[in-house]
Amino acid sequence: MIISSLNTKDIIAFIQEHINDDPASLMLKAASYPDLHMKAIVGQIASRQKVKDKLPEWFDNEYLLFPPKQNLEQASSQITAMFKARWMSGSSFMDLTGGTGIDAYYISKNFNSSFYVEPSKELCELASHNFKRLKAAINVEQSTAEAVLANGITDRIDWIFIDPSRRDETKNRVYALEDCVPNVIELEEQLLKSAHNVLIKVSPMLDIKKTLKQFKSCYRVQIVAVDNEVKELLVYLTAGNKAEAKIETWNLSEKNTEEVFTFNYSEEEELNFDIGSPSVYLYEPNASLMKAGAYKMISSVFKLQKLHPNTHLYTSEELNTKFPGKQLRIREVFKPSKKEIKKRITDGKVNVIVRNYPMGANEIKKKFRLKDGGHDFLVFCEIEDEGLKAIWCERLTID
Repeated sequence: MIISSLNTKDIIAFIQEHINDDPASLMLKAASYPDLHMKAIVGQIASRQKVKDKLPEWFDNEYLLFPPKQNLEQASSQITAMFKARWMSGSSFMDLTGGTGIDAYYISKNFNSSFYVEPSKELCELASHNFKRLKAAINVEQSTAEAVLANGITDRIDWIFIDPSRRDETKNRVYALEDCVPNVIELEEQLLKSAHNVLIKVSPMLDIKKTLKQFKSCYRVQIVAVDNEVKELLVYLTAGNKAEAKIETWNLSEKNTEEVFTFNYSEEEELNFDIGSPSVYLYEPNASLMKAGAYKMISSVFKLQKLHPNTHLYTSEELNTKFPGKQLRIREVFKPSKKEIKKRITDGKVNVIVRNYPMGANEIKKKFRLKDGGHDFLVFCEIEDEGLKAIWCERLTID
């Protein structure tokens, strides 16, 4: 990418003028613009379109440049980058897998000196350009995390952030930590010799308990969801830690109040839970809680009964407005059939939830001719001693 050719007033204006155009269609018209580097320009338009919702602050800055769309797949969103910055502050900070520079930019605001390390020459050039435009004093170094750690960091820094690439040498997706680049399991000791604290962003697909066993020094794990979709799994390390890791579930939203729940796995394992039939209210844990597996803790802390040992839905007679997830009022419980559903959902519009049921949501909607929408919910699940049921619920409006 030739940054200088994209960083002119005319090219910036052209990109803004065509920001909503279909990139493929625009590329077919390249012959109409013989004096323009259309491949690079169209690439910028495609990347900007991808980050419009993910990075609104960067999207609105017309002077910033972006890497190809594939490089943006693993990149943090603005809301998750700012979340990580909440927990990191001090004198010095280093991002050992710089990438697009999004995390480095937001985290650097809390430090006196910041360093961005990235093996790709192109990404380093882009980061340098963007940091300058953003007036962020971040030192850019083209290198690998392994090389920087092997050479030694003279003065131990306060925080290191590392987000291992989840693409192998053939660009195929990988998830296991030992398959990612760099291999942070092998680097744990070096990381902690170089920094007082380390934050590792790993795939949200990973098994949390297995991940805890892979790191001796982990003291905190954060499961971060945005609008009820798990986006990041954050692992915090510090040298000499002997305490059990604290598990934090976060459901972030720019529109609603954040939902937070904290527990330890040892507490979860020691608890039991009560089983009960659907009462007045039904609760579905948010996505970060489901990922964490705090099923007994939910029942204990919020004084709820579980519908079935393997059905992660809860019920109560009194409403608990502090529950981190959906809170629904039960209207009726019935055995699902086309006839029975049609009686209750006359227009076919309803929100479908499936838990511990032999059919998936899309299969159920197809079978019973249901479409997403409306104010009501149909929850398909197994209930202890009652079998497979549909629970007809209405959404609660909590003031």
